[in-house]
Amino acid sequence: MNLVVQRSVRIAFHLQVLLVMEPQTGFLSLAEELQSYILSFLPYRYILRCTSVCRTLRQTYLSSSELQYIVEIGGQRLLVISNTDHSIPISKRLQLLRDKAHAWFKVDIHPFEMVPVTRAPLSRDNIVAGGHFYSWDLLGGTAMIMPVLPKPSQQSVRRNWLPGKLCPAASWPSRQLDVLMDPAQNLIAVAYVVDRKTVYINLRALDGDGIHPQAAGERLFLSDDSENCFETTMAKLKGFGRYIALSRRSDDENRTSLDKVWQLHIWDWKYSTTSSVSFGLK
Repeated sequence: MNLVVQRSVRIAFHLQVLLVMEPQTGFLSLAEELQSYILSFLPYRYILRCTSVCRTLRQTYLSSSELQYIVEIGGQRLLVISNTDHSIPISKRLQLLRDKAHAWFKVDIHPFEMVPVTRAPLSRDNIVAGGHFYSWDLLGGTAMIMPVLPKPSQQSVRRNWLPGKLCPAASWPSRQLDVLMDPAQNLIAVAYVVDRKTVYINLRALDGDGIHPQAAGERLFLSDDSENCFETTMAKLKGFGRYIALSRRSDDENRTSLDKVWQLHIWDWKYSTTSSVSFGLK
């Protein structure tokens, strides 16, 4: 037991003795502010013990935001952080602490509704975004999107893409790398590689088969891909509103070295078809 705890225990013991043996003198004769100050040095359990055996100290406790804050912090098993700049009053910190604790009782831990989903066994992605669930089957070349409890004001999209329909503009031989669906932008983007080297991203409207009306073009290009001598083996698409990011890994096509190149490309897809930002790392 460290020195601080020992000191607190001694203070609590003497306080309880004074309360029982001399209820009208000693500690209780002090001003309420001084009583509160002395009690604030005690652990929260001893504060509760003292205020539970004396009506006067009970009133002191109820009048002191600092004592209530100490008890609330201790009861929630949190650490006390000193308010050195006094920018936040102790009464406000106490209220915020209680509001945070009571918020847990308002959380509905039960599901609102069960939605059955049928997906391909080898689907690569199963993502809920923008009130929708979408899945892409890498081997089968199929994809689907369906609404999952969308907001009333939100556009709902329900579609299925059969093999060969996900990216009809891709030339042969090509291989799909990743699929991005963004219901908020009404966008489906399909990344694919041609001849194992050159990577393109096809942009279309999510609710139709035509080119996205706000896209700068039907296809996005990598700005530094013309002299690429590495084979693209992995890629991942991410959407950020008006921006699309593609991270890809390329390996030595001759397999003569262990060199692997990681690249990140970013497009402002509504205004340009070439990546404006790119990073590389070996």
